[in-house]
Formats: sequence, structure tokens, C-alpha cells
Amino acid sequence: MAPMKCPACDSEIPDQANACPHCGRALKAAPIRSLSGKLQAIGTILVAVSILAMMAGTWWGAALLFPGAAFFIIGRVL
Repeated sequence: MAPMKCPACDSEIPDQANACPHCGRALKAAPIRSLSGKLQAIGTILVAVSILAMMAGTWWGAALLFPGAAFFIIGRVL
């Protein structure tokens, strides 16, 4: 396959590389592998959905706020 250019330093790098060998910038997003990262992601999504639901005037928006915050805090503590 053809080499590609690094978005940070414009040097040519192989298309199979995960990071630029010149500047070290990550080229592919790493998946969330740890439990704490997954809990933080779930908490963030729940809080965002609850805020949007409260702005829309639904009754269940406020009910999601506490569990979302709890997931986020537990993820930070772990």
C-alpha cells in the first residue's frame, strides 16, 4: 500500500503505522480497554442524554442524571 502523510508533521509514514515515527502522533484512535474508561464513557453519555431530555421537558431526564454522575465518578475512582 502507498505511504501516507502525517497530519501533524507532513512526513511520509507507512499506512500500517499506529503512530508517526517522526513526531509520535497517534494516527488511529485507541479503543477504551479499561473498566474505568468504559464507566466514564457510560456516565458521560447518560449525563448528556439526561441534560438533553431535561431541556426537552421530559420527566425522565432528571432521573438519569444521578446514575450518569454515579457511573462517571465510579469510573474516575477506579
